[in-house]
Amino acid sequence: MEKQVKESLTVSPYLLWILIHGTQMGGTLLIFQSRIIKGAEMDSLFSFAAVGISFHFIIAMMFFLLENAPDGDLISLHNQLFGKRLGSLLTLAFYAYILLFIVNELRSYMEVIHVWVFPYTQLWMLSLMFLLTTAYLVSGGLRVITGILFVCIIVPTLLIPTLYFPLKQAHWTNFLPLFNHSPYEFAESAYHSLSTLLGVEFLLLLYPFIKNQKKSKKWAHLAVAHSTLIPLIIAFVSFSFFNIQQLEHTIWPTLILSKVIRFPFLERFDYIYIFIWFFVIISACCVGMWGGVRILKKTVGLKAKPSLWLTSGIVFVIMLPMKSPMTIEKLDSAMTLSGWILLYGYIPLLCIWVSLSKWFNKRKSIPNER
Repeated sequence: MEKQVKESLTVSPYLLWILIHGTQMGGTLLIFQSRIIKGAEMDSLFSFAAVGISFHFIIAMMFFLLENAPDGDLISLHNQLFGKRLGSLLTLAFYAYILLFIVNELRSYMEVIHVWVFPYTQLWMLSLMFLLTTAYLVSGGLRVITGILFVCIIVPTLLIPTLYFPLKQAHWTNFLPLFNHSPYEFAESAYHSLSTLLGVEFLLLLYPFIKNQKKSKKWAHLAVAHSTLIPLIIAFVSFSFFNIQQLEHTIWPTLILSKVIRFPFLERFDYIYIFIWFFVIISACCVGMWGGVRILKKTVGLKAKPSLWLTSGIVFVIMLPMKSPMTIEKLDSAMTLSGWILLYGYIPLLCIWVSLSKWFNKRKSIPNER
């Protein structure tokens, strides 16, 4: 039996591809190359691909949980397994995770804008304008957000052909020697790869808003494959262009690659990268904000608009003291650790818990049938 909200609020199954992929493509794509090389260096491509493959198993576990939730979302599953009070506390912990997700995306992009475009503009002013835009879009509902995320599908994919220009200056010896790292180093690179692919966890809230939910599974897997392929292509070009020493001292490798692009009518192509990436960042933040509003509405009982402005206000207040660029590294570390705990710890444990609950309930029902 499908568990969905009113049909007027739902979206078609194929749009789950857009929603998940749009949430995964964030600001980390501008910087992830210099992070994933910590450990396996140029071999980190294999670690990244392994993490992408593992996400398909996580998606399968999420669908199992959602199919066994009373209302088809994490909120109702928590209440069913742990009771109203403890379930609400766990859901609010997920709300805190969402706040961290939004702050991480917003702060990393604000640093790019501040350094490359508007160095004399206060960070709080940039953050305020961005949050007001996000709140305005989220107030239109999930269907409006889905329309905005459609741009996110197009933008990163259209930028892939521009990588041909740095590829002309590739140094293929950068990849040699292959497979000369220990399993621990591959695991370290895999750990740092996670933050680039985070966003699939919002399926735990989006599921009730999908029509024909059984048909949505293939689109979720397609979204993960798409979100894995694009960073792999960008990382492959980056590794062929930069050597390992250059990558270690390059803050935004993707933007540096864009400076290689030259046209007779356009000199600073990197500016186009930066401003087009606005759509990518705002898409991820919109889904995060919507998820936060959904949680407050169902756990605390707040209406949609107060929940929206409260979530926006909390994000803005958190952003205010984060003036140092070092906070970006700390945020990414916190996001990576939280993501590993949620996706590779909590979700599998929930699956075990739900499986055991189903098994015990089945055992109890057998004597009653006799």
